[in-house]
Amino acid sequence: MNRYIPLSFVREEALKLGFQDCGAAKAGVCEHSNLDYWLENKYNADMDYMSANYDKRIDVNKLFEGAKTVFSFLISYNTTAEYVDNKLIATYALGNDYHKVLKQKLFTLLQTIQLKYPDFEAKICVDTVPILERQWAVESGLGWIGKNSCLINKRYGNKVFLAELICNYESDYSEKQNNACGNCNKCIESCPNKAIVSEGVIDCNKCISYQTIENKNNIPSNINLSNYVYGCDICLNACIWNNKAEKVNNKEFEPSEAMLNLIRRIEDGNLEKSDFNQARKHSPIERVKYDKLLDNIEFAKSQSFEK
Repeated sequence: MNRYIPLSFVREEALKLGFQDCGAAKAGVCEHSNLDYWLENKYNADMDYMSANYDKRIDVNKLFEGAKTVFSFLISYNTTAEYVDNKLIATYALGNDYHKVLKQKLFTLLQTIQLKYPDFEAKICVDTVPILERQWAVESGLGWIGKNSCLINKRYGNKVFLAELICNYESDYSEKQNNACGNCNKCIESCPNKAIVSEGVIDCNKCISYQTIENKNNIPSNINLSNYVYGCDICLNACIWNNKAEKVNNKEFEPSEAMLNLIRRIEDGNLEKSDFNQARKHSPIERVKYDKLLDNIEFAKSQSFEK
């Protein structure tokens, strides 16, 4: 006898925890042609971990034996908080570390589900698990993948975090949304380094986010950071769907005082390691070391690209 859980129940409980939406897709092998093309052309730069666990990335049954359903969850970090767009640090990094926030929400959700469905088992996936989360979000009806490779949701735009539960229950499966980018190329045109090489494909070698976070070597001299020193919002901000997106009251992702202080210190040229250590305690910015951030700052300051 197949186990079954209504999507409406999972979505209702997820919304109570602060997620903006939830969808479901039948577990199996995921569409992965863009991943193959990306890896074949070495667009992953030196992120070798993206080519590891390939079988798991494309097939959730290799991640969770007996998988029946992938529930995808969406939460926006486009908050109602009033602050000036700093053009230094990507918006997603200004609040609490989304890895920890989303994992805690999904653990709570899993416990709630198991109170009603005791034999419900699931694997929690948040970013670092080898799963094609954007494609599963598409399969779950949460949006479509834009030309800048980010998921776009009609209501909440593209400043969203994604997470998944791979479970042993069947459910009601969502209808996929049509891609609504049309002929718009604003994200492609906005990138100062032309990192968007084809629809849905980013060459990380040219990407500001990669260069300021993942690249452990010197940033190539031809890369324009456009003043960013951690991550980048340029192609996100250019998207028309993001510009008319509904903002949310998600307190966890509002800029922390420590991060706002870090930005002020960078702008004033008075940054101390203690400022960085304080800011990184609860932020995703802990992905970089202090020396890497200093190098990024100096590189951005030294540039003389024509504006």
